[in-house]
Amino acid sequence: MKRQIYKSLALVIIILISSCESYQIHGDLDGFWQVSTIENKETGDITYCNGDTYYSFQRELVLVSYTSPETPTGQSKENYIAYFTHENDSIYMTDFRIYLDRNGKQAPLSELEKFGLYELYNTFAVEELNRSSLVLSSEKTRISLKKY
Repeated sequence: MKRQIYKSLALVIIILISSCESYQIHGDLDGFWQVSTIENKETGDITYCNGDTYYSFQRELVLVSYTSPETPTGQSKENYIAYFTHENDSIYMTDFRIYLDRNGKQAPLSELEKFGLYELYNTFAVEELNRSSLVLSSEKTRISLKKY
């Protein structure tokens, strides 16, 4: 009898595991990324981020966030959200907005520049994507990120 219970329990667990839908629809891209460097291709300037700038890709949304050293631990100072699509070796980010703004106020371009975003609608080529690193490149910028 005990053996039958264990077999039934194992069967239920296998069915539950195989029926769960994965939320990672973009493979290695999905998740939380820490920005290492942002290169402005027009000026040649390279900004080294000190663990204060992040991208988060989940389903069809991208959240970019910046936490300054003066911000209390665990609180993000600036958050912006946009829709994105990942097709072949390209990522398209559209219409950045201030995160959690009740009026859906558009993100100011001057604030998005610290993320390597120089337009509200951005197209990036994916130069590198694996479980631990991501490199995005556009006409104006190259962003190097590592999985957080």
